[in-house]
Amino acid sequence: MFSLMSLILIGVAVWLVVRPTAARDAAAAQFWAGFHYCSATNGWALLYVHSVYKHGNRGSKAHVSIYGDTASASRDSWFWWHQVQPGSVVAVSGLSQGWGPHTRRDDVLYVGDGPDRRDDVQATFSARELLRAQRHWSRHQSYLGGARVA
Repeated sequence: MFSLMSLILIGVAVWLVVRPTAARDAAAAQFWAGFHYCSATNGWALLYVHSVYKHGNRGSKAHVSIYGDTASASRDSWFWWHQVQPGSVVAVSGLSQGWGPHTRRDDVLYVGDGPDRRDDVQATFSARELLRAQRHWSRHQSYLGGARVA
């Protein structure tokens, strides 16, 4: 009986710490604004990571699209020397397109450089923070004139 009661109390305490709050959502939206501004002023491309299908010693393979471009289809990508996470948005400075030997396609996006051991991921906005920012925007949609922000 004591262990059940202690588990319930621990569960409530954890929920109180990690529950969504308006302040956390607003902070995430503010952080997104800074992330987006910094990316735009430095000329970095924003990539949305749909899924990651391989984590290797030298990087990760993922399906990505250009963030904010509704016409952008999901493409294969290779991130040299960086492990990306699904649902995150990454700001990259060095983006090239080339032949993918495993997919046998010539439109694979390469981020970074293998021989130089260069990781061109400049910043990452996590999936959890992106969800919080989107929740803030949807909560304050009426303040934006009813425009859909995503």
